[in-house]
Amino acid sequence: MSSRTDLQTDISPDTRAERGAGQRGARADEPELAVKAPDREEVFRTVFGLGEQDVRTYDAVVEVTGATTSELADHLDRDRSNVNRSLKRLRETGLVTRGRRLLDEGGHVYQYYVADDASEDLVARAIDRWRSAALDAVASE
Repeated sequence: MSSRTDLQTDISPDTRAERGAGQRGARADEPELAVKAPDREEVFRTVFGLGEQDVRTYDAVVEVTGATTSELADHLDRDRSNVNRSLKRLRETGLVTRGRRLLDEGGHVYQYYVADDASEDLVARAIDRWRSAALDAVASE
């Protein structure tokens, strides 16, 4: 008969690597938990609160860097207003920035770029906020 308290105490380096111990954030004195590695869409959805269309828009900004809303809408075959909503959410998360391009005939258009700091630090801050919200949710029960 097996119980949840039957923990393996002799963990080889191979087993430790399989379970993720020894990687960033893991401590030797912590119990090992089986955690499924998230896929890219889960990270965007869970950590940044983005939907499928937002992720598609982000990918389009990566592919067509410096594109305007109209160009992104054409690239995605979506309505400009929907692309604009996704771009707004992406800018709020810090994943995308925008710059202005002056038009010869006057006025300007916005061009969208992947944020320079859309890196480890941005993800780490978002995960910290998500972690805090997750702990608050668990503590309330």
